[in-house]
Amino acid sequence: MQTDRLFKLSTRRKFAGGAALAMIATLLVVAATTLAIRMTRQVEDRTERVSKTQARMERIRAALHAHAASQGRLPCPANGAQDTGLAVPVAAAVMCTHRDGTVPWVSLGLQAEDALDGWGHKISYRVPDSFVQVDSVKSSNSSTAGLKVKDYLVDRYKLAWVLISHGASGLGAWRVFLPQMALPGAGGNEWDNTQAAPVEFFRRGEALVDPATGVEYALNNAAHFDDVLLYESIEDLKNRSGFDLNTRMTTRRLDSGPGGKVTYTGRNANTASITFDSSTEWGDITVSSPGGNISRNAYGTGIGVCSGACNDDATAALDASKKLAFKLDVGKTAQKFSIGILSIEPTVEFLLTFKNGGIPVGSSVRVPLPPPPPALPDPPPPKPVELGKLVKFDYLQPNPPGSFNEVEIQPLGTSRFFIASIRFCTAAENCN
Repeated sequence: MQTDRLFKLSTRRKFAGGAALAMIATLLVVAATTLAIRMTRQVEDRTERVSKTQARMERIRAALHAHAASQGRLPCPANGAQDTGLAVPVAAAVMCTHRDGTVPWVSLGLQAEDALDGWGHKISYRVPDSFVQVDSVKSSNSSTAGLKVKDYLVDRYKLAWVLISHGASGLGAWRVFLPQMALPGAGGNEWDNTQAAPVEFFRRGEALVDPATGVEYALNNAAHFDDVLLYESIEDLKNRSGFDLNTRMTTRRLDSGPGGKVTYTGRNANTASITFDSSTEWGDITVSSPGGNISRNAYGTGIGVCSGACNDDATAALDASKKLAFKLDVGKTAQKFSIGILSIEPTVEFLLTFKNGGIPVGSSVRVPLPPPPPALPDPPPPKPVELGKLVKFDYLQPNPPGSFNEVEIQPLGTSRFFIASIRFCTAAENCN
C-alpha cells in the first residue's frame, strides 16, 4: 500500500512537472511571437515613416526647382525656432540669417505638413550662401563651389542643397510649437548634420545597436545614427530649373530673346539672326546664318537653316550648303566648346571654325576626325544615328588651342542635322 501511494505521488509530480514545462514552453512561444510581431510592426512603422519623409522631400525638391526657375536663385532657410515658414531673409541675400535652419515652406509655396518628416519634425535645409544671391543659380557653372555630403563613404561635391530629416530619434530637429530637441552626441555624423555649411554632411546606414555588445546605443552616443538625407548637384538643379549648363536650342528660348520677338511660320523663323539669353554665365548669345533664315525642326528642339522652301525636316536642316554661327556677347571669350546634334542621316560629320573678333583662331576642326585605315577584317559599319536622339561632341577647341568668341558650324558630305544644344566653356571646365 505504501509503495502504491508513493508511486501515485511520483506520477502526479511528473505530470505536474511536465505540465509546468509545457506551460513555460507555451509562454516562451507566445513571448517570442509577441516580440516578433512587435519588432515587425516597428520595422513596418519605420519603413512607412521613412517613405513619407522621402515623398515630402521630393515635393520640396520640385518646389526648389520651381523657385530657382522663377527667381534665378534658391531661398534661405527658415528660422527653425519659429513656425512662419518664411525664408530669412525673404529676398536675395549675401548670407542667410539662419544657415542651420529649416525648409521655408511658405516661401516655396508648400503646405506646412510638406516641410515635416514622417515623425512630425521639421526638415532641416542647407544651402550655400552663394546660391541665395541674385541670379546665382542661373549664373553658376561647373566650377562653382557647393555643399558636400559623404554618401556611404563616397564624397559628393558641388551640391546645391541638402535636406535632412533627423530620424525617429529627432536629435537636433526643430519641432512645431516646441523647442528644438536635444542635440546628438558631439563629434558624430548626426552632430554634423545639425550644423551649418561648410561642414560635411552624412548619409549612411542606420546605426542603433553596438555591434560589439548587441546593446542599443544611448541617444547621446556619437555612434548613433538614424538621419534621412536628400541632396542635389548644382548641375542637376540647373538642368531641372531650366538653367542647364548646355544651352538647349528650344523654340521657347529662341522666340523671345533680347533681340526681340521671333515669329515663326511653320519651321521658318523669318530672320537670319537671333539673340537669346543663354541662361548661363555666358549671357546673351547671337546665332546667325549667312545663307538663309534660321529654322527649327518639327518639335522645336533643334535649329537649322532655311535656304528656300522649309516644309519639312529635310529642307529645314543644316546641310553642306549651309552654316550656323554662334557668337558670345562683347567682352566674353571661351576656350572649349561642346555641341549636341539631332541628325536625319546615319552619320554626322561637320567642320568647326573658331573665331575671335571675326578672325579665325587656329585651323578649322573636322568632327568627327577621319577614321584610321580599316583593320583586317573590316570593322562593321557604323550604326545609323536616330533622328531625335541627341549625339554629343565634347571638349572641342581650336587647333592650336586659343580663346574664341564665335563658332561656325557647317555639315560635310551628306550630313544633315539640327543643332540641339551648345556649350561654351573655360579652359578649366569639363566641357560636356
